[in-house]
Amino acid sequence: MPSIQAIVLDLDGTLLGSDKSISPRNYQAVKRCFDSGIHIIIATARPPRAVNHFLKMFSFVDYMVYYNGALVTCKSKQNERHISIPTEISQQISKFIESRVPQSIISYEVNDSWYTCTPVPDSHCAQLGIRPNDPKPQVVDEKYISSLSPTKILVLGCSTWKDIGEQFGDHVNVIATDEGVLVQIMPKSASKEQAVQVVLSEIGVKSENVMVFGDDFNDLGLFQMSGFPVAMENAIVELKNCAAHVTDSNDNDGVAVAIERFVL
Repeated sequence: MPSIQAIVLDLDGTLLGSDKSISPRNYQAVKRCFDSGIHIIIATARPPRAVNHFLKMFSFVDYMVYYNGALVTCKSKQNERHISIPTEISQQISKFIESRVPQSIISYEVNDSWYTCTPVPDSHCAQLGIRPNDPKPQVVDEKYISSLSPTKILVLGCSTWKDIGEQFGDHVNVIATDEGVLVQIMPKSASKEQAVQVVLSEIGVKSENVMVFGDDFNDLGLFQMSGFPVAMENAIVELKNCAAHVTDSNDNDGVAVAIERFVL
């Protein structure tokens, strides 16, 4: 296997257990890698506000990739790279969804703020990653939301998500996660792999020297670019098929198991 100089970690279903916590074993394995000089990069679909409380113990991580690559921050340089969907395109997408699946719930993430025209019922909070004490998206009127240039559009209950990709594929990437329940619409130029490639260029690491951990469709591009992709036991079959190794599940310290075997 290649010499590992950087490790890219997805969060949900990967580094985080089903209880959304980071196990002591996972923490120790990742910290030992960092202490040995390996760069640690977090790459998640989540926004900053939904991540930072998980990662208080990971204060040593310099680069964070949020929103599937639409927002990249560097702590040491105190800068960020942000990509959004043009207002005109987001308006067209919303009208397209509303005309075909009017019962769906559409929300806009704009950098680290969150808006919707339709209040999110308590029964749907878990599907959006909203914990009991977390704030829900701010309810605004249609005029305001149509003026936004969103970082990400989230859609719950959209069974025709593939049609969105066919209609607007020149402008956005459309990913369905959580078995198709949650549809994530991102700027075309934003992806985990493109964001990570920018980070690798800045830190001087080649993609063949990168170990990647993931579990879902939004990790496929990372798997195809990295030298040593590791799929979780709970990952989708598409990831397992292109992985260099399949480790234990996220609830069985799969990240630590692979790091201990191949890196430490």
